[in-house]
Amino acid sequence: MPISALLANTNAAATDGFSRMWHFLAGGGEVMILIVLCSIVSVTIIILKALQLRQHVLFPKRVIDDLNNIERYASRGDILPLQQRLERNPSVAAQLGLVAISGKYETREESTAACETAARGVMHRLEAGVPLLEVIVTVSPLLGLLGAVIGLVTVFSAFGGAETTAADTTQVARGIAEALHSTIAGLLVAIPTVIAHGYFTRRLDAIAVRSESLLRQAIHDFHRHFEVRPNSVVNTPATHK
Repeated sequence: MPISALLANTNAAATDGFSRMWHFLAGGGEVMILIVLCSIVSVTIIILKALQLRQHVLFPKRVIDDLNNIERYASRGDILPLQQRLERNPSVAAQLGLVAISGKYETREESTAACETAARGVMHRLEAGVPLLEVIVTVSPLLGLLGAVIGLVTVFSAFGGAETTAADTTQVARGIAEALHSTIAGLLVAIPTVIAHGYFTRRLDAIAVRSESLLRQAIHDFHRHFEVRPNSVVNTPATHK
């Protein structure tokens, strides 16, 4: 098939698809506008969270390897190079790891408490948008139901006027179409959104567990190999027994 013919067929299929979609949306009445807005918000949040919660973005391998090899820096007697590398890295692992090895806390308990506070702030930032998906899951089917009710009102109002039978039939068909279209649209928005919400919720739980494990190990290794002087952030290798 010539390329020109293939492009013509593709354009025709795309035009036909957009036309069908437009007729479907227009047939749902005014409520369809709110459902479309919900779908836009849902898709936007899903894309943003999918990009934000990627494993290699949150926990870069190089940062993890550095935090798992604090002993190597202890053998050199200087933790400052690792601290500087973490400061230049914007990942979650680097931000939390920097708190764990900052040297600002004399005991492991103080370091753990500081890391827990920092981790809660990070998780709160990562969770942004996910609760809104839950709202959309609840609201979009209700909007579909509202559209269905409005469509039924249109159907029943067709039997109470003085119009002709042909006009009544047209109004009944329009009301039924509006009820069905809005119901379908509400479900089409809610179903993928609830799947995405469940996935991101489990993903956030996994991130929290991994962050906790990483921080506990980093705090243990740091205080094992370095001693923290009171009122100072200068660290020296600890004396191993």
